[in-house]
Amino acid sequence: MNRGKKLGIIAVVVVVLCAALYLGGMWHGRSQVNAQKEKCLQQLKESEARRIAAENSTHLLKARTALFQTLFDLDQRNFGLANGHLREADAPLSKLNAASLGIDKAHLDELRREIAGTNIQVAIDLEVQRNLILNFERRLDNLIPKPAAPFVMPPPMAAPPPPTAAPQATPATPESK
Repeated sequence: MNRGKKLGIIAVVVVVLCAALYLGGMWHGRSQVNAQKEKCLQQLKESEARRIAAENSTHLLKARTALFQTLFDLDQRNFGLANGHLREADAPLSKLNAASLGIDKAHLDELRREIAGTNIQVAIDLEVQRNLILNFERRLDNLIPKPAAPFVMPPPMAAPPPPTAAPQATPATPESK
């Protein structure tokens, strides 16, 4: 075999080998990219679920706060503000995603209708109106599903050990020499 044919065969083998390595690397790289993409999509779904739960929690807290503010205003005999805060309690309840919280939608809608239909009147005896608002708040609390297991705080991190004190050199005094 002449030298030109040997170099030609070696060149073809090198090109085929490089092409095979390139295709193998591309396939391996794409599988890693696809795995990373799936992981990112899963994290996105989990993040979305946490966001929805946080929004629902915020809406519930806003509604409860408005109901308690209504009670406060009622105790202060500020009937106009009490009515305004009672109306404010309905807005966050309308934004709740009842299905994601496991809340019965029919009971939530009934509570919303009753809150919207309540009008606080100027009165000497506030007990009836106060009990009505407290009843709304209790019913709202009863709609919220309780967790199956109580939240457990993670164990506290161990405190770092105190730094060891470096031995202190005693100052040289004329007596110690």
